[in-house]
Amino acid sequence: MVEKAEFHGFPKLTRRSFLKASAATLAVAAATEKLFAGPKVLEALGSGGGQSAGEDVWIPTTCLGCAAHNKCSLLAHRVNGVLVKIEGNPASPVNQGRNCAKSNAAIMTLYNPYRVKFPVKRTNPQKGPGVDPKWAEISWEEALATVTEKLKKVKGEDPRQFVFIIGHGGNQDVDVVRPFAAAFGTPNVIFGGTAAACGGGSSPFNDWVNGEGHARADMRYCQFFINLGANSQQGAKGHSDEIQAFVEARERGLKVVNVSPLQSPSTAKSDEWIPIRPGTAGLFIMAMVNVLLHELNVYDGQFLKRRSNGPFLIGEDGLYLRGDHPLVEDPVRREKLGKPLVWDPVEAKAKAFDDPTLKDLALEGTYTVKGMTCRPAFQVLKDHVREYTPEKAAEMTTITAATIRGLAREWAEKAQIGSTITIDGQTFPYRPVAIIAEQGAKCHIDNYMVMMAAKLLSLIVGAVDCPGSAKAAATPTMTVNPADGVRQCPLSYTPIKFPPEHLSLQDLNPLGGYPALAYVTMKDPKAYGLPYEVKVLGIFGGNPQALLADPDLVAEAFKRVPFIFAISYTFDEPTEQADIVLPESSWLERYGLSPVMPHNSYTEAFKSKGTAGTSLRQPVVKNLYNTRPGNELLMDLAERLGVLYGKGGVNERLNASLGLKGSLALDPLKKYTWEEITDIRLKASYGSDRGLDWLKKQGIIMKPAYPVKQYYGATKYPDLRVPIYFEEFVVFRKWLAAELAAKGVRRKPSNEFVLESYQPLPIWRPHPEHLAPAGFDLYCINYKTMQQHYGTNTDNAWLMEWTAAYDPYAMRIWMNADTARKKGLKDGDTVWVESFTGGKVQGQVKTSECVHHEVVAIGACFGNRSANMFPMARLGPHFNALNRLSEEYLDPLTFNIDRDTRIKIYKA
Repeated sequence: MVEKAEFHGFPKLTRRSFLKASAATLAVAAATEKLFAGPKVLEALGSGGGQSAGEDVWIPTTCLGCAAHNKCSLLAHRVNGVLVKIEGNPASPVNQGRNCAKSNAAIMTLYNPYRVKFPVKRTNPQKGPGVDPKWAEISWEEALATVTEKLKKVKGEDPRQFVFIIGHGGNQDVDVVRPFAAAFGTPNVIFGGTAAACGGGSSPFNDWVNGEGHARADMRYCQFFINLGANSQQGAKGHSDEIQAFVEARERGLKVVNVSPLQSPSTAKSDEWIPIRPGTAGLFIMAMVNVLLHELNVYDGQFLKRRSNGPFLIGEDGLYLRGDHPLVEDPVRREKLGKPLVWDPVEAKAKAFDDPTLKDLALEGTYTVKGMTCRPAFQVLKDHVREYTPEKAAEMTTITAATIRGLAREWAEKAQIGSTITIDGQTFPYRPVAIIAEQGAKCHIDNYMVMMAAKLLSLIVGAVDCPGSAKAAATPTMTVNPADGVRQCPLSYTPIKFPPEHLSLQDLNPLGGYPALAYVTMKDPKAYGLPYEVKVLGIFGGNPQALLADPDLVAEAFKRVPFIFAISYTFDEPTEQADIVLPESSWLERYGLSPVMPHNSYTEAFKSKGTAGTSLRQPVVKNLYNTRPGNELLMDLAERLGVLYGKGGVNERLNASLGLKGSLALDPLKKYTWEEITDIRLKASYGSDRGLDWLKKQGIIMKPAYPVKQYYGATKYPDLRVPIYFEEFVVFRKWLAAELAAKGVRRKPSNEFVLESYQPLPIWRPHPEHLAPAGFDLYCINYKTMQQHYGTNTDNAWLMEWTAAYDPYAMRIWMNADTARKKGLKDGDTVWVESFTGGKVQGQVKTSECVHHEVVAIGACFGNRSANMFPMARLGPHFNALNRLSEEYLDPLTFNIDRDTRIKIYKA
């Protein structure tokens, strides 16, 4: 039985009371009944009429209820023109006929009365949170002509003055924003809010070590899983096929250990919960590595010798010691270099790593080669982790030294070093242990370090891309660096540029990173040396005010922009500051394609149905309102601006990004609907007889299953080495130090701090929140709820009503019960949470034993500030208001946000 949550103090919000209260504050003074009216089709149905009388059909489509990479295939039930039910499509090997609450409730996304229903323009020149835009309905022609006029002016002056923000809502099918921006001539494409805390640290290391930007535990064969900040049954990693694999693995006996500051639904399905102080995950992992190498002396010697760069000799300068010849072009280091040397202990001499006369390869020891002292990379690692003792880690992580030692011992035992397994006649190395570090662990200023440490824990026991280990989600794809035989570094060093050109200051960050700083520079471009100001801002599916940090700063930055247009489904915070709103059709009213592939284990469903394919998203009802697909709107704008056709136009750029060639390439001189582009994409992948008309009936198409050996890097790339020593960072550090000095660039908090982040092995140093002033005695963290994933569904009536009624934590301030008692707080108390950086939010306390005694937890994406969204979207504290957008609070290698903060809490 589900216990119903009592939300004392939360007003009972109806549409009538919301409009009444909003009118009093001028928030929606101009909101007419037409703006918030329900769809006519439902009115007709309710009165006994309806469209298409006698109709009763099921239509295959694909879910966009969350931002998960492996979309669930659906069947939508339409009766008399009205969508009445959504179920899973059994044809899909992903969800196999099942679906979750998000797709079930998508009916209320479609029939949301607070949707943007027609083009509108702002008639109130004042902007800001809570300022009534005084929307006026306009025609599509007026809307598009106005946007085109503003963009043409900017294009003629300086295209960089145009900035386009895109988010998951606008990037779920094909990214047309980047081709559009490139054809227009602006470098300023800003990926919404979530990216600044998302894949910046994990994606490069997953790609580098596993051959794909996402890594997963191979649940079908795993025996010991450490879940480190990865809400594997709830967040973006909670795909249907992964959850099913997890359930089956638990039934089989998989042991799961969750290391997290709070118990989530994922943690509740674990064998053990180990509370950890926020921001100390890297230190915890390195202590485990210390125990393995210095106390247990456990490592996979054969793997390290033959499949890693562990034997490569490292000089005192941190670089590979190399032979004199032959010289080989290195695409990462951008020069011809000799091959890395290793030490042959049998012949007691240094040789090239691929010398056919090698008798053995040393992993340990100190040697003198060419008059220089050197050590194998594995020895360097071993020496490096010596200082990260369990006792030192215990002081900061709050995890006892005994617990760390016990976990390391179990990791060593369960790794089964030297064992093999045969699957479908193919023999693999078998290392059934996996660690996945995600949002909770990596969203800090040591983003890269946490991911590097997690990879090392797996690498030293050989648990990489083989059955039971952490592996590439889907099929690994790797390139060997010809100069050293190691998996080629996916990171590319770009020389820094000053003054910067890109609004996000990525020009000052040689590894790129995410655009969290764009809103800081948008507010005051001259302070950062930018030679232009933003004059036109476009928004498509991104909401940095809700998903990033510092919403007041972002709103102020928006106020400085003379003209804003938004392609929007709902009147969220950025849309509320727009001058023109172009209404987008819901995902149940438009076309799109989603890839289908195994993101976890190579299950029987994928073996039988195929291991790569495509699922169709198609309209399940006719457009309810005067809306259009967002990508098609971009094509319209491109044509009006003269950047759709010809050389360098959007069509040509889409051909390149979609891989369309020959007779199935888009004609550079023709305009297409999105339906036509979808048809061309399908025929290019599956043949002329498998276009859109065919897939409309089937819903999903799969290619034949590939052999299981292609699914694991250990057998797909048996001779490729992966790094345990990331030498490229030493090279990058030298380059960056020289550039910073030559160009007079000063980074925050200091150039020295930034340069120290370029490490070939992980380090740990205190974060800003660990050094907060006295009085800020608790940590505040952010977590996801499954039903409001990435904030996608905070305006969905069913999901929000369910959350308010049955989830007692989601919209509360969750804190440890004993800590609350000591502070004189109890359930239902209204409190202020104040960050050491100046942010402040109010909410109601919910006490529990299921949270670290130093931690306060606030759910993600609640507390929307827009007055024109579904009223319940405004409930709950707004976590991101606690954080500040400033370079000293970002990972210096990625510009990822340090997501946690130090706070004090007191009664309101």
